[in-house]
Amino acid sequence: MPDRLTRRSLLAGSVGASAGLLSVGQDTAGAYPAPAAGHGATRFFADPTLNFQTLFALGSVGYGVSETGEVLSAIDRINARGASYQRFFEEFLRLGASLARRAETAADHGRRVTARECYLRSAEYYAQALYFVLGTSRPTRSQERVVYRLMQTSWDRATQLFTPRFERLRIPYGGPVPLRGYLLKPDDRSRPRPTIILNNGSDAQNIDLYAFGGAAAVARGYNALIFEGPGQGSLLFEHDVPIIPAWERVVTPVVDALSRRDDVDRHRIAIAGWSFCGASVARAAAFEHRLAAVVLDPGVDSITAPWNLGRLLALVRAGRKREVDRIWREVLRHQTPAGRFTIAKRSEIFGKPDFYEQVGYMLQFNLDAAMLARVTAPTLVMQAQGEQFYPGQSERVYRALRSPKRLLRFTTAEGAEFHDEPMAPQTRNEGLYDWLDVTLRI
Repeated sequence: MPDRLTRRSLLAGSVGASAGLLSVGQDTAGAYPAPAAGHGATRFFADPTLNFQTLFALGSVGYGVSETGEVLSAIDRINARGASYQRFFEEFLRLGASLARRAETAADHGRRVTARECYLRSAEYYAQALYFVLGTSRPTRSQERVVYRLMQTSWDRATQLFTPRFERLRIPYGGPVPLRGYLLKPDDRSRPRPTIILNNGSDAQNIDLYAFGGAAAVARGYNALIFEGPGQGSLLFEHDVPIIPAWERVVTPVVDALSRRDDVDRHRIAIAGWSFCGASVARAAAFEHRLAAVVLDPGVDSITAPWNLGRLLALVRAGRKREVDRIWREVLRHQTPAGRFTIAKRSEIFGKPDFYEQVGYMLQFNLDAAMLARVTAPTLVMQAQGEQFYPGQSERVYRALRSPKRLLRFTTAEGAEFHDEPMAPQTRNEGLYDWLDVTLRI
């Protein structure tokens, strides 16, 4: 068994390796060896998952979502106590609470800018804590809900201290509860503006999308819609609504809502799909042809491939449920606590009671070349050097597209390596909006 199964090593094939030891995935075990946690100045923890999350916290400094000194001091305290998911959770939860108190005091004294800045950082630190709830001593949905609400409170209060305030939206989409979102605008004028929909992936939060697209959009004169869909944010943590494969059922109501507004140019509505939803947004764009431009960061056509399931996948397709579940129980029995956390975290968005049903459900999210060929909007596909989760998929998606397209590569040399370019949101956003300006003729 591997010594450590983390978010990155799981999605680089360690589950397949475990299955291989059980004579299930022997032929594919180890196809994607787990990358190192970091290099030089980018390595803060030996555990790759802790390290990867930390890179997002530090990368967001450029948008005022975090503070270098606060994050580095938290890292020191975590390492001094013995780095673990529990320690990381506790330190960032404490930091989020401390910033929330500072924000409240500033707001009480009429210091709006200080209050807004502290609320933004509070939301980011709570989001860091939220990510690791399932790796703590209370790995429950109820605990996730508590931390989510703390984060959401800080985020929501920050949004109301901008000028103009972020507009709270509720968008019905046919699910049990409406989509919850925020419309960010450069000013209060009602003239039509180009608008970008920022579509989260499987585990980031509203505050992260503000750093990875929202703030940059407003600075360039765009409107930006940040929203939570099924399997994300409030729909997941407060209402237990799982993610759905038919993402056009989410995006089309969002486009409908934006198209009815006087302050949105309905002919210049773009969408950016981040992380896991690089696949979901590509699928939505195959059906929703009112989109003027599409960004996939990264391009994803197979969400099951990174699990490296080997012949276990064949057993699912053959309908051998009892055998699949027996084998999976054995795989779980041999996992470390880090491994069990990663599996739980990667699985929670699907909402399925057993692994057999989960794999069958995950297969519905995969995209074939025919689906990608249905996308008609100009499309930007992003690829980061050292992509851990979906290696090679951006190029494959790019080749399958038949619409006007561009492949934008980010490199280690510019500090923009790894999935979602965690250390370089400014570099990433510059590439995104420079392309979008040209594509939408801004």
